[in-house]
Amino acid sequence: MHSISHIENLSKLFSEVYGHSPLSTVQLPGSGSARIYFRIESLQLSCIGTFNDDVKENESFIYLTEHLHQRDISVPRVLGVSNCRKYYLQSDLGTLSLYDKITDVNSDNLEVQNLIGQAISSLARFNILGFDGIDVSKLYPISHFDIKSVMWDLYYFKYCFLKPSAVTFSESELENVFDYLAEKVLHGDNQFLQYRDFQSRNIMILANKPYLIDYQSARVGSGLYDIASFLYQSKANFSDSTRQQFLLHYLDELAKYRSINRSEMVEQFPYMAIFRILQTLGAYGFRGLFERKTHFIQSVPPALHNLCNLLAKLDDSRTRYLSQLNKELLSIYQVEQSEDFDGLTVQVYSFSIKSGYPPLNPEHGGGFVFDCRYLPNPGQLDEYKILTGLDEPVINYLNSVDEVKSFCDNAFTIVKSAIDKYLSRNFKHLAVGFGCTGGQHRSVFCAEHLVQQIKRTYGDTGVRILVKHIELEKR
Repeated sequence: MHSISHIENLSKLFSEVYGHSPLSTVQLPGSGSARIYFRIESLQLSCIGTFNDDVKENESFIYLTEHLHQRDISVPRVLGVSNCRKYYLQSDLGTLSLYDKITDVNSDNLEVQNLIGQAISSLARFNILGFDGIDVSKLYPISHFDIKSVMWDLYYFKYCFLKPSAVTFSESELENVFDYLAEKVLHGDNQFLQYRDFQSRNIMILANKPYLIDYQSARVGSGLYDIASFLYQSKANFSDSTRQQFLLHYLDELAKYRSINRSEMVEQFPYMAIFRILQTLGAYGFRGLFERKTHFIQSVPPALHNLCNLLAKLDDSRTRYLSQLNKELLSIYQVEQSEDFDGLTVQVYSFSIKSGYPPLNPEHGGGFVFDCRYLPNPGQLDEYKILTGLDEPVINYLNSVDEVKSFCDNAFTIVKSAIDKYLSRNFKHLAVGFGCTGGQHRSVFCAEHLVQQIKRTYGDTGVRILVKHIELEKR
């Protein structure tokens, strides 16, 4: 069915619910599900229209929404449902997600920390109050986080990520790890309503208050799965100390509603985090490697980093084979090992524009690119042709040109403003590229000049600089 038919059906439902026709119905960007969302507006109001061909999933969402609303948990309201149960209207919670706040360098850090704290408090209410009185027959596609559910997720990783990555592995050794992880994550307190996809993209911010969305796959199980999902979301970039702080906050919030075994949950948490990362890698493989969706491919390297760090700190002999596999995956996806550095890494490139721009870092993307081609070119002078921007005669020549000095100073001013903001927000990466015609003289000089300016300004205050001269490395 084409989107025009969806728009017609949703407009009809809107008219039935509100007694007047909408002025506009606009399809929203797709996500990681088959559901299709539209923003529907009239002069008086706005709501979100949803099409989903999976009626059972719709029924689960509608039931859960009412169940959670009755327990004063901040979720959207279901405003209307079509007779075929494939279309429904829900509250419009705006366009700002907690992920947007976390990744916006201009966000106030204290405000972001407060919103995260509120979201975690909401999760604790969801897990415990949502469990009270739940009708498990309404949950879909499965009612409990059990061995069947766990093995589905682990095989998702195996078949949708590990095998397509062309890693050679031992089926029996991997199965041993899977059995051990299943035993670990199913042990302990499972009397919670598990959100299933609690991550910052599924937390909307309206009037400075978090609202929870996309919980239609909720099931009875461990709440640790949810807090692990949140704290180890690939692109959220939480530091280890921040994760520990918010894990303890989550446990404190749970304890407000009923007795919990804190020490048991703290011991179980790393295993749950490993399990959740494997599940998300399965999703990244399916959505990224098969469906070729860029966002999911870019999420692979930071997920592998998180997995590497967890496995190293756990140091459990029964997960050692998974550590070996992860090292191979890290090499395949070309992730720089940087777990020993918790500050800001500034990656500086020089390159030839005619040979193409440097590849986007798969973890953070973006950065600055400066075009040096309008500056005087030493490569056009015979005495400098075989030299590079690392050689003293070229350095002295370019240092003598006022235009070059002005260019370098202006570039540093821009980069410094970003570094200052990134440091205040605990961001981990910034890329800066300098391009010229051949990638040999001007771009190399400017890249090295920037490196020296950064070193003089920041010293050892949480900034690490990596330099890559792409064309020089080809020699």
